[in-house]
Amino acid sequence: MSDIYKLFAEARQQGPNPFRLETVISDREVWGDVLTDLPNLNRDIDETIYQAIAEVRQQDSSKIGVAIQGDRGTGKSHAIHRLWKNIEREGGAVFAYIPPTLNPRLINSHVRFYLCESFKHQDRQGASQWQKLSTAVIATLKGTEFEQEYQEYLELVEQPENLRKYIKKKIAKDNLLDWMMDLVDCIVEIKPELDPDFVKAVLFLLFKNDRYAQAALAWIKGEDHPNIKDLLGLPEYSTEVQDERSIWMMEQICKVAEVAALPVLICFDQLDSAEPDIETGDSPAQTVARCIDRIYMQCSNLIVLCCVISDTWREIKQMGSGIPDRVGQRSVMAKPPTDEQMIEIVQSRLNWFYQKHNLQVQDYPDLYPLESSKIRNIAREGAGVRSVLEECAKIFDSVGVDSQSLVRNEGDNIPKKFRDIYHDILERVNDTMKDDYHLADDNLAAIIAQNIRMLPEGGTAFVVVDRVEEVNSSSHDIQFTISGYDQFRQKQVKIGVKVCETENGHTFNAVMKRLLDYEKHQITRSCLLRYHEVPKKWKKGKQLEQELVAEKGGKVVLWEREGILPLVALKRIYDEAEEHGFAKEEVSNLVKELKLEVDNQLIHQILRDG
Repeated sequence: MSDIYKLFAEARQQGPNPFRLETVISDREVWGDVLTDLPNLNRDIDETIYQAIAEVRQQDSSKIGVAIQGDRGTGKSHAIHRLWKNIEREGGAVFAYIPPTLNPRLINSHVRFYLCESFKHQDRQGASQWQKLSTAVIATLKGTEFEQEYQEYLELVEQPENLRKYIKKKIAKDNLLDWMMDLVDCIVEIKPELDPDFVKAVLFLLFKNDRYAQAALAWIKGEDHPNIKDLLGLPEYSTEVQDERSIWMMEQICKVAEVAALPVLICFDQLDSAEPDIETGDSPAQTVARCIDRIYMQCSNLIVLCCVISDTWREIKQMGSGIPDRVGQRSVMAKPPTDEQMIEIVQSRLNWFYQKHNLQVQDYPDLYPLESSKIRNIAREGAGVRSVLEECAKIFDSVGVDSQSLVRNEGDNIPKKFRDIYHDILERVNDTMKDDYHLADDNLAAIIAQNIRMLPEGGTAFVVVDRVEEVNSSSHDIQFTISGYDQFRQKQVKIGVKVCETENGHTFNAVMKRLLDYEKHQITRSCLLRYHEVPKKWKKGKQLEQELVAEKGGKVVLWEREGILPLVALKRIYDEAEEHGFAKEEVSNLVKELKLEVDNQLIHQILRDG
């Protein structure tokens, strides 16, 4: 073997296999960079969306629904990623990406939450989408009777960060709320269609991450925050009515964006990845379609995108009341790459591998260790990108391995393939959640519950888990229960678990009272999960926490980033099982077989008594 092939063999052993990386674009990768993208793939999708943006911006249409159809691996999510990158670079619209919901009953709140999170993303100049809306609202005073009064601020509306710094320097903290109220009054006088409370909240979002902005964002999201009323003077609403207000809040976002001539794009991806609604019987796609229809009917200045596979679209087409006509007012097909485009994708991944291992691409035959003829044949059969990458991954793994050995060891390669996918996704999760690892309470609960279901049959050293059941109850109630056998205490246990990151003391007290009610769900102990400690100033809350731990034998677990990242990665693989070439049951079995969770400290803390 010559030196260059020896170097390649060593690099291949070190890994990773470039064809097992990022085979699925998931929600967080939509915002960042991807390993492979072809600007010319599915350009008709881009053109359809840009045409819709232009029509809504010019008010030729007030709203447009676009269904992006195509089999798995045909580049639907890549087109959405490309759309955001264009908006990030050039502006012209605001963009929200909505991943699958884990609780169909709260679909409206789910969309509201991720729409708000999406608008925190920044453009190339470092301004968040919220800041752009905030400055656009202020800019409405140009050419009005109020222009002279606010001239010094209006001169900075094209530079959100400079405007933020100027206001902080110019207006004393004690006077900021009054100054904002005066500004809101002027804006609403010019634009009476805007809600004054919502305008105030959006204006405070100019301040990005300070306490004013945090409270304002919590109010728009429908979350609890102690400063909503006292610091911002905004009305508070009970948790029970927040889901009902979600569509109204989206309507206000669309109105504010219309003032800025910025159409709102809301993209629903992976409609088939969620769980069905056990109460209504709706499939995940039908649940989302009903939500899209409500948004479509109530909002304007809007483009709603949904990415669907053929089977999913057939489910939506069966719905009545005109829902399919609004969800898919326009339809565009994602097509598999041509054989030339597939060659380009394969070459780009090989180039990444060569570069990572300091190999020179010109030293090797074209596409080594693959053959262009085989790739072209697979592509001509209409295979999606994932199918081709899977075939390339197998060939790449088998370089230098005789065919008999390859057949003999093909089953042994499945755990290796799974580990490769797991480590790739874990690395991506780690990167994307480095600075922002805020997760909605229900989402985090679903992640933990699914991971506990995938524990090995022997459980942990503390509890052998028999069953994990979700609880469909009020928002303050526990989210799931764990039934099993406590090996240390030698008795059956049923643990109630609640994730609650609220910053509102009253909400926390309501949650604690339900955690203390062991009779309702026949639990033997309960567990509260938080990232932050319970504040000492919450005297009633601290008293209830003490009662839970000291008197009821429950516990409060403070989770850490290192403990949750592997669980997020495994839940993602489970949700995307089919895209990675597995059945969901197979993913569960592999997680058990490889014992990927047995040492997870967060799971240990939940299951351990005391």
